[in-house]
Amino acid sequence: MRRWFSVIACVMAVSTASAKSETTRMLDAQRITFRDLVPEATGPLAAIDLGAAPPPGGSRLFSADDLRTAIVLSRTNAENVPIPASVRVVRVTRRFSEGELDVLIRPSLSALLPPGATIVAIQLPRSVLTVPQVSVGDIRMPRLPKRVGLTRTSAVAELVVGGDVLTRVPLTMDVRLDERATRYLLERGAPLNLVIDTGLTRVTAAAVVQSPADLGDVVPCQVSRTRKILRAKIISSREAVVVQQ
Repeated sequence: MRRWFSVIACVMAVSTASAKSETTRMLDAQRITFRDLVPEATGPLAAIDLGAAPPPGGSRLFSADDLRTAIVLSRTNAENVPIPASVRVVRVTRRFSEGELDVLIRPSLSALLPPGATIVAIQLPRSVLTVPQVSVGDIRMPRLPKRVGLTRTSAVAELVVGGDVLTRVPLTMDVRLDERATRYLLERGAPLNLVIDTGLTRVTAAAVVQSPADLGDVVPCQVSRTRKILRAKIISSREAVVVQQ
C-alpha cells in the first residue's frame, strides 16, 4: 500500500498545466512515444513508449492521468512539462485507388508466378484505406492448374508496415499459361539435397524426389544411401527440408 501511495503522490506532483479542450495529434508511425503527445518533452521523457498506434482510420485517447502515470512508472523527470487534459492520437491514412493498388501489388504478384504464367488482368477493390508508407507482404494464392490456356484464380495480398500486417486485400486475376507453366519444378526421380535440421545439428544427404513437386510442396523423398523415405518441403530446385513425421 505504501508503494501505491508513493506513486499517487508522485503523479500529483507532476505539472498540471493542462489544456481546456482535447488536443489532436496526427501520427504516421507504428508506436506512440511521449513526444508524439507532448512535443515539449525532451530526453528520456520524450522516448517513453506509450504503445501501438491505432489502426488506419482509428484513434486512441490519452487522458492527463494516463500521461502522468506513464511518467511515474518510467521514473523520468517531467518538471515544468505541460500535461494536456487529453490527447487524441489519429493515425495518418491514405486511400489507395484501384489503379494505385494495381501498381503496388502487381510486381509482387507476378514474382510468385511460375515461368510461362502471365497476368492478363487483375480485379481489385475500388479503394483501400491504409497508411501512406505501406508495402506488400505475403500473398496467398492457390496452385495454378497444369494446363495451357487462360485461367482465373483468387489471391489475398497483405499490406504491411515494419512487418506488421495492416490490411488484407482480396483480388481476382486472369492468368495465361503456356507450355512452360504445365511443368513441375522437379519431376519424379530428380536429385536434390535433403536437409535434416534438429535444431542442434544440421545434416544433409543426397536424395531423389518420389513424386512431381513445385516450390513449397511437401513430398516423399528417398535417401540415396539408406533408401529410407522421408517427407520433405521443397525450398528450391536443389534442396528440400525434412518435416516432422
